[in-house]
Amino acid sequence: MAATPMNFYRGHVPPERTVVYTVPEGQQAIVTNIVSTNDHASAASLAVWFDGFPILANVGIASKGVLTVEMNQVLQAGETIEVQGNAYAAATHISGVEVV
Repeated sequence: MAATPMNFYRGHVPPERTVVYTVPEGQQAIVTNIVSTNDHASAASLAVWFDGFPILANVGIASKGVLTVEMNQVLQAGETIEVQGNAYAAATHISGVEVV
């Protein structure tokens, strides 16, 4: 089994629920961490779903704050990662490995 380090998502979280990653056919993905920061003067929020299941439910991030979540969550082929923020888009990184 070959494991390849991956950035599943890196960007400012959109205000609408959006699929940002789908596990390729014949592979698995293991999400190991989520890091999000808010560089705005007002609070930001972050929601994350793994295959439709809520992992983070509109977690608030204070102005100039940072959210760090360490995990080991396995996603199977065809499963998705979705994100959603609010008007103050937090810069977010979701990382892990793809396994063939």
